[in-house]
Amino acid sequence: MHVPESDELKSALAASEAMRAEGNDPRHIAKSLRYLYERCEGLEELLQITDRFLRFGMAEHELSEMRRLVNHLRENESRPEDSRDVDSTLPL
Repeated sequence: MHVPESDELKSALAASEAMRAEGNDPRHIAKSLRYLYERCEGLEELLQITDRFLRFGMAEHELSEMRRLVNHLRENESRPEDSRDVDSTLPL
């Protein structure tokens, strides 16, 4: 599988937004695409900060940003059925 070109991704996101706005998303494809895109954006940001942290040492700024991003990603993922998952309750 190849990474979509920038214009292809923009087109797909615009189509998903149009589907959502029209209420025409019976299989939740548009909603899922938007969710996965936003999740991927957060993970990409975390990857960049983690990469800098690992390359250049223990800078407090990168560590703080990593914590902030992980907490943000966890908040967006928390679901009631995950409440028994021990890892979801542990602090960083």
